Amino acid sequence: MIGVILAAAVLLADTTAALQPATDAPQPAKPAPAAAAAKPKTDDSTTLICKTEVVVGSRLGVKRCRTKADIDMQRFEDRQALERAQIHQ
Repeated sequence: MIGVILAAAVLLADTTAALQPATDAPQPAKPAPAAAAAKPKTDDSTTLICKTEVVVGSRLGVKRCRTKADIDMQRFEDRQALERAQIHQ
């Protein structure tokens, strides 16, 4: 039982860190407000976010790229699994 809760907590913590975009390159300066108003709005759910994850037992990391929608869905499912594990003790 404790193992299930611990595993769910680890998954939840991992998905929270995955939401932050990889910062391999320096961020460009912000454009002027007039240029930002003319820019069309993009769909954030299709934004690709890449993260280098540590693999246990290896010195090499694995680069994992997912869309923001996939990350949000994984976070939601992990949270539901954690709540179910806490309710059904």
